[in-house]
Amino acid sequence: MRAFVLILMLAGPVSATEHGVADYGHILNDCYVSATEAEARTACLGMMSTACMDSQDGGHTTLGMTSCLSAEAAVWDGHLNAEYRATRDWARAADEDEATHFPEFAVRAEKLLEAQRAWIAFRDAECALDYAEWGSGSMRNIAYADCMMQMTAERTIELRRMREMFQ
Repeated sequence: MRAFVLILMLAGPVSATEHGVADYGHILNDCYVSATEAEARTACLGMMSTACMDSQDGGHTTLGMTSCLSAEAAVWDGHLNAEYRATRDWARAADEDEATHFPEFAVRAEKLLEAQRAWIAFRDAECALDYAEWGSGSMRNIAYADCMMQMTAERTIELRRMREMFQ
């Protein structure tokens, strides 16, 4: 009996997350791609997970909310990786241009990598704190998933803003 309950508990979030990405990811993707300013991009936060929670059976349960938030975090993570690569490419090109006359200032790509690594460590620690604050309460899973989604989205938007400001 315990094994059966455990299987049901484990199967729920996985299938809901896959379902959430497949059915609701376009909401976030369309919003993010069409947004031309940071403020408009920020308005995209939560659109996907809200639609997921409102549309799925059990979407407003602990497991449903966690699954929908985690699914949105995964989509934001895809955008984050793309924005990081584009920003890194911009930084490398800018460093290459600068290196001829001012090599000591051609450190953008190096500093971006350092900042990204530090940000990942900070995000992970901050979200672990959000999780820990709830102790044994089931809200800890929702808090963690929401933190990962919010912080990943904010960093994605910041990387794009940084690159666009200097291009």
